[in-house]
Amino acid sequence: MNYKIHFLSAFFLALMLLPAVPASAGPQIVAVIIPGDLPRYGEAHAAFLKILESGGYGEDKVKVFVQKPNADRMSITNSLRRASSAGADLFITYGGAATDGAAQEAKKSVVLFADVYDPVGLGIVNTLSAPGVNRSGASSMIPMAPLLEALSAIVPGKKIGVLYSGDDKDSVLQVQEFQTLAQKLGFSLLKQDVGTPQEAAGAVGKLAGEADVLFLSNSLMIGTRTQELLALASAKKLPVISQIPGLAEQGALINLEADPDEQGKLLGVHTLQVLGGQKAFILPVRSPKKMALVINLKTAGALGLSVPAKTLAAATRVVR
Repeated sequence: MNYKIHFLSAFFLALMLLPAVPASAGPQIVAVIIPGDLPRYGEAHAAFLKILESGGYGEDKVKVFVQKPNADRMSITNSLRRASSAGADLFITYGGAATDGAAQEAKKSVVLFADVYDPVGLGIVNTLSAPGVNRSGASSMIPMAPLLEALSAIVPGKKIGVLYSGDDKDSVLQVQEFQTLAQKLGFSLLKQDVGTPQEAAGAVGKLAGEADVLFLSNSLMIGTRTQELLALASAKKLPVISQIPGLAEQGALINLEADPDEQGKLLGVHTLQVLGGQKAFILPVRSPKKMALVINLKTAGALGLSVPAKTLAAATRVVR
């Protein structure tokens, strides 16, 4: 409840600070890049559109030009170029891959983003508090400690297999952060850099014989194959943990996630401010206020694992 009051207060304050929308202005073109058509991006985008409409920017004021490229870099680049050719005034990007691409392909345009793990490490902004460039938005970085603490309580082993994509910079940054904390807690990591779905599937089979648990990073490519990878891990009796929103509901043992709906709302408020005349380079990158630790008891039972009452009580949601 306190979060909702805080968000609504910030939202209405942003609306009051906006200048009135000119009645004579023609529709502005807002290009939206949703790579891989991931469910979490779709949820964030739905929340974004609601905020935009609530702020007075309906179809008569903005033309939303949506592109849903495949997960590879070339598809994302082509979508960005099509949006530029269409005369986009503003770029909205979901995820690190699309945002990094927009920073390269639309250097003179304003880029607002959501669900980027580490915007500073990725080189998207200079700092979270003062971007210093014509890009800003919402980061999805949340503390990883609850994920690893829950893992320690449920799974007895200390070897974590990690799937990530070396060509997805946001994925690399996430894994670096994960490794630093995991090693402090006594875990060892077996990392597999996978560039294709076939490599990812093969890596699951390899890690099943070496690791006690599998961590799926937020790589865009991995995100498009979660159901397949979860099925392979389940067949090998390999527990899966992740920070990909919704993965526990799909069968992962433990998930720690930023809320996609919140990401879309934060992005929407930034967009209202920019459409109202504020400059992106002075808008601080917004950080998540909501995160969820989700434990799948059904998966734990299938793996022969027990979940301590204290760990269960710490969970935001429990899948039974």
